[in-house]
Amino acid sequence: MNTAMKKTIQLTIVLFTVASMAMANDVLPSITLKNIPAEKKISLFIEGLNEEAKILLTDIDGQVLLSQETNGEKEFARVFNLNQLPRGEYFITVRTSLKEVVQPISLTGTEVLVNTEKKREFFTPVIRAEDDFVDVSLFNGRIGDVTINILDSNNEQVFQEKLENVLVVEKRYRLDKLPWGRYTIEVVTPSKSYRKPFEVR
Repeated sequence: MNTAMKKTIQLTIVLFTVASMAMANDVLPSITLKNIPAEKKISLFIEGLNEEAKILLTDIDGQVLLSQETNGEKEFARVFNLNQLPRGEYFITVRTSLKEVVQPISLTGTEVLVNTEKKREFFTPVIRAEDDFVDVSLFNGRIGDVTINILDSNNEQVFQEKLENVLVVEKRYRLDKLPWGRYTIEVVTPSKSYRKPFEVR
């Protein structure tokens, strides 16, 4: 797509407001994972749930050893007994539509070791496509660069915007000047990339 067509995709202003950051924090659940001393057990507590969450236990190769979903409750608590697992490195993942928390754990012969400093959090963008526009909302978790790409059906870039040092992204991209067809919006954060297809008609 030529430069003139790229310029016709109009943007709204990125909103970096304290209110937006507070709202993002309010809708994200709090997740606490602790070991039970001298036992091969681990406790998980989630509070502030506004939706179902998925809990996964995986090994170092990514094989899923346990999968469980919450049932819509606002708080979830469970103790996981890992006695049947061999020593090694594992990961507990808690995933909602807005956030994913990955906590590495080490299983010894007698207990579970949890180093909370190794916990990683990923924030999933909310992407909503309508007839003439696509909205992108993202709480980035920490200040960092975010790149937003629009790709055509041949996976060729028709638009790109690079946002530097952002914490909250609220963007609307107008699509009424794009030719009809199938497109993909890609949101690239410092830790992950997210894609969503949409159509322009």
